[in-house]
Formats: sequence, structure tokens, C-alpha cells
Amino acid sequence: QAVLTRLPSPSLFGSDIDPVLLAAAYQTRSRFRFALTDPKKQRFEVPHENVGPFSGPAASNLKYKVDVQQNPFGIKVTRASNGKVLFDTTIGPLLYAEQFLQLSIKLPSSNVYGVGEHVHKQYQHDVRWKTWPIFSRDAAPSANMDNLYGVQTFFLCLEDNTGASLGVFLMNSNAMEFALQPAPAVTYRTTGGILDFYVFLGDTPEQVVQEYVKFIGLPALPSYWTLGFHLSRYDYGSLDAVKAVVERNRAIGLPYDVQYTDIDYMEGRKDFTYDKVNFKDLPSFQTYMHDYGQKYIIILDPAISTEALADGSSYQAYERGQSKKVWVNESDGVTPLVGEVWPGRTVFPDFTNPDCTSWWTEECKIFYNQVPYDGIWIDMNEVANFVQGSSNGCEQNELNYPPFTPHVVDRLLYSKTLCMDAVQKWGRHYDVHNLFGYSMTLSTQRAIETLFPGKRSFLLSRSTFAGSGKYAGHWLGDNAATWDHIKWAIPGMLEFGLFGIPYVGADICGFYENVTEELCRRWMQVGAFYPFSRNHNTKKCTPQDPAAFGADSVLVKSSKHYLNIRYTLLPYLYTLFYKAHTQGDTVARPVLHEFYSDEATWSVDKQFLWGPGLLITPVLDPGVDIVQAYVPDAVWYDYDSGAKIWLRKQWTQMYLPADKMGLHLRGGYVFPFQQPATTTVASRKNPMGLIIALDDNNEAAGELFWDDGESTGEPLSAS
Repeated sequence: QAVLTRLPSPSLFGSDIDPVLLAAAYQTRSRFRFALTDPKKQRFEVPHENVGPFSGPAASNLKYKVDVQQNPFGIKVTRASNGKVLFDTTIGPLLYAEQFLQLSIKLPSSNVYGVGEHVHKQYQHDVRWKTWPIFSRDAAPSANMDNLYGVQTFFLCLEDNTGASLGVFLMNSNAMEFALQPAPAVTYRTTGGILDFYVFLGDTPEQVVQEYVKFIGLPALPSYWTLGFHLSRYDYGSLDAVKAVVERNRAIGLPYDVQYTDIDYMEGRKDFTYDKVNFKDLPSFQTYMHDYGQKYIIILDPAISTEALADGSSYQAYERGQSKKVWVNESDGVTPLVGEVWPGRTVFPDFTNPDCTSWWTEECKIFYNQVPYDGIWIDMNEVANFVQGSSNGCEQNELNYPPFTPHVVDRLLYSKTLCMDAVQKWGRHYDVHNLFGYSMTLSTQRAIETLFPGKRSFLLSRSTFAGSGKYAGHWLGDNAATWDHIKWAIPGMLEFGLFGIPYVGADICGFYENVTEELCRRWMQVGAFYPFSRNHNTKKCTPQDPAAFGADSVLVKSSKHYLNIRYTLLPYLYTLFYKAHTQGDTVARPVLHEFYSDEATWSVDKQFLWGPGLLITPVLDPGVDIVQAYVPDAVWYDYDSGAKIWLRKQWTQMYLPADKMGLHLRGGYVFPFQQPATTTVASRKNPMGLIIALDDNNEAAGELFWDDGESTGEPLSAS
């Protein structure tokens, strides 16, 4: 510990904290933590389940050395093996005021990856003076939307071509900015809380991810059926329309496991209700799906209507919540904050309140007894509000109008969300806004454990925070049917692997806008290899489920071909998820994680890997059948033909006609497979086998994890 005294200088944003307390700990061989707090007053700290006090014995045999510089203050973290400075805050001053905290870090290289959630057009960051705001926001991803649904403050830096890497994580839930500079350096600026930093060292990028993910929470192991293909749409309009889509995709023999209904299944878009006219047979829909070995997922939004049902009867979910006082309150801490979302006038559950979790769990159970379902998709949990802050407006104070506002959309913190002085159990919304989706995930996980005891079920969340992957997957939000968005999905997917949320994908064929056959065909090809593979689009757009393009279309034939490959390789994919769940590995993996000694791979983001062994090269541009593809330094075999590729460590022109994408198996690996069927229930009964791809030494090795596919607890077998 050390006490830091402020150097004489002008105040930037007022209310400077002096002195500041530094507490630091050698937590593990590979993890160093330091926090900067106010010794005179308790400041907000993230109540994360994995953050403990600075206590216990220091780790030994450290991979790093730490030096604290005085006058001005700075911390340097050096790699013990080679003396290289990895993390150096002396590049800029520490600023510490009531509502403005800043720390800059000089890095060993410009190879920076991570931080979110944003549309990053490339996986490797541009360090030329680019600033990214971080604040959860209901905003469709586009080139101009700088802050999106989730808050992920972790980045990875590849130091050099030995693979040595470090990771940096700031445990802070306030609105902030992350700025990159060509030094190379990064700067965190946040509007509150404390500066609580973790530095992770690894000999490879993959090791750094493992260290970070073990700290914030190892990701959930998905149920086997959730690795199948999913179909969804906003506004089918009726259950008959849903069944028509199900039937036509069954008829073409599409591998397909999961069907969703979006908010149009509800009465007046109210949670825990269903439309008794257009969806009158919904109570039997799960059975209809199960009879074919398929599953049914419902959507739930956090905002709860304050209004009665269409027949004039009271809306019981609201009435029960009201009696238990489970809503987010206005600044007085008593009056429920009223906003407006899909159902009209709404209140917002305070998922940081244990009473709210109990209420939410009970509502999920009551509704399940009316309309059985297999899993829950949670949306709009940034938290979204269609009026600015509240129906009553927001007060003029330093929470709603802080002295420093990050460069967020609309330059207003309460835009499209709640007033910052609203009160929750964990604290003011100013401090806990970015935790709303995370707290809703925790409460919904409790509901799932109650509904499906002993089973893993399914949970998908739009808004995430560090550690969300322990309970939920994520999709990349309301994308558009454009060639830009098919490209940008790959960096987004790879980043969520870094964040410990490997069960991730983008809406295949795009959510907004009418999709062309060519774009949807190319998207179905690459989407067959998203860890979470779902085709989903919005109302008033043309249907884009594969069968909608005609049973004999090239799109259908290509989609079936690549989904059959996905289902064939599900034992391999499931094993990758087991390794993610037990040791923090990535699943959809950047090429650089396996071939870091080759500088050409450091910026590859139009190709990706499944684990170490399957290279995926999609077509991401219109009118193209020749793609510039990188062949990393290994033996590779074409998946379809088994032919050996006589190229390595070089760019090549890969010929990929309309029905084809690049799929290559890496020599040295054994891939467990299973004869595919149109559902995972059926395919799990089929014969299994091994694809053995030999390396230069005519050797190969592999692993298989196998269990019943859905139970919690100890696996049935692993080999």
C-alpha cells in the first residue's frame, strides 16, 4: 500500500481527490492487481462475484516484476524472463477527481485487440488517436455507432513474434472512454468508481485469455442442442406463420434444432403473456417442436407494462412486482421510475435487488406452466427506454449532467435509457447502468435453474459485462443485411472470445433490410460456423429462412451442405466448448492465436479458426468467386475432397464459386465426428468416427469430450 499526494496543478473537472490510496497485490504468478481509491470516503466499487479484498499471501515465482515510481507516480510491470516493460503508466499523469479518473498505459507493441462493445471494422486496433466510448446502449450496430449493447474493458496485447502477450482489465462499471495512441499507449477515462486494474501475463495470446477468463468466470458449457442451427424472426404475426416456416424447413431436410418467437407472441408486448388470438395454440407449441426433436425459445424484455390487459383485467406480473417493490426508483429512492418501451408506459425491474430476482423467477415459472419453453432470450437490457431518462424528465444535477461526458451517442448519458440519479439496490444508476444486463442475466439464470433443475438449458443476452459468459451467450445485435455487416461480424465474434463469451454469433443474413439471395447464401455459409448459429430478421422484411428461397435453390443446397458439416463436426465443436468451460480457451479463434510467430497473421480478420484445427475462409464480397486468403504455416487439407494443399505461409487466390467456401483441416489434429441428421437429438444416435489429418511427421492427436449433452455437474465421460 502507498498514499499518493496530488501534485500542484489546475483542476480539470473539479472535486479532485487528495490523497489517493494505492493498494497492490501479487495475486498469482501471472496476475498483478492494483487499485486506486479514496482513503477518506467509500467510492462505488463493482459488486462482482469474483472480486475479493486485497488479502492472502503473495504469489511466488512471479513471471513479472513491479516498480512504483514516485514524483510523479507511476507503475511499471516488467516481464521477468526478458526485462521487457509491458505496462508503464509513467507516460501520462494519474488524474483522480470525484467524476473524472484517468490513467494512461504505455504498451510494448501496437498489436492491441479487444475492448467493447463496438463495431470494430478490423480485429487489430488502429492506434492512431482513436477513441472508443464504453457505455451500454440500445443502438443498432453501424459504422457511426460508437457505443453498443455491452461493456467489456479487457484488451490483449501481442508483444512480439514469440507469442508473449499481456492482457489488461479495468474493473469499473461507469461510463468511460478508451483511447489509443501511436506511442503505442492506451488511456482509460472513467466518470466514477475506482481504478481497479488487473494485468495478466502469458507466453501465448491463448494463455492470456485463459488467465483473464479464469478470473472473471469460466464460460458456461452450452447444452448440445444449442449448438444446432436456430431460426427466428421478429413479427411472424401468428403461430400458424411460425409453423409454416418450421414445416417448410423440415421439408427441405435442413439441419435445424431451435425455433424462437419474438415479442409478437405476447399480448400487447407484455412479458409473461401470450396473444390468445394469433398465438392461441402456443401452450402446445413446445410439444409440437419436441415431437420432431426440436426446441422452443421465448424472448423476455426487462420493461414491465403498468397498464391493464386488453380485456380490462389487471396485469398480474406488474401487480405482483408492485406489491414487492422490485422496480428501479427515481432519485427519491421510493417512487418507481416510469419510462416507455414496447408495451407503452413501463417500469423497470431492479435485478440488483434479491426480491426482484425472486419475483422474476416466480414469473418465469408461472408463465412456463402456461406456455412451456426450453430456454430464454433476454433483450433490451442495456437498459433501453424510448423516452429520455424518465417520463418525468431528469433533474439538473451532476449525475445526469456530469462535468465530463464520454463521447457517447447523443453526448447525453440518459439518452434512450434511465436517469443517472435513479436508485437501485447496488447504487445510483450512474454507477450501475452498465451492470443492468449482467444483473438481469444473473436473475434469469436463477429462473433457469429453478425451471430446469440439473439441466443447462439456454440463456442469451444482448447486454453483457465482464463475467456474463459464465451464464449466457451473446449475439451481435440488430445488424443489417449488408456486405459490410457480414465482414464486421468476424472481429466482433473474435472479440467476445477474448471476453470469455465464446457462445456468440451475428444474425445470419442480417436483421434489418431485405437481403439478396447472394448475400444470404454467403452468410449462411459462414454462419454455419458461428459458435451460435441463428438466422433472424425483422418485421416487414422479406423472409430469409433458407426454405423461403425455394427447395431447389443454390442457397438451400449450399446451406444444407455446410450445416451438415457443422452437425458432422459437433463432437469437435462441443469438445472446444468443454475446453473453454474448463480452462478458458477460445472457440472461434483468431488465426494469430495459433500462428503468432508469423506477422502476416496479426491482422487476419476475414478468416478464423474453430479451435486449433479448422480454418474457415468465407466469401464476404458480392460478385466474387476468388478470395485473397492466407494459408498459415501448417499442413492443410481441403475438407470436402481431403486433398492436401501444397501452399503454406503465404497469401493465395482461393477459388470459391457460388456454392463453396473455404474449409481446411490442419495437419496434426484428429477431429471426432458424427454422422449428421436434421436435429442433434437424431444425430447423437448416429455412428461416430475420427478424421485424422497428418502433419509433416505423419502424426496427429485429438480429444473428445462426451456426456449426455445437457446435465449440469460431473461429465459422464471424457477422453
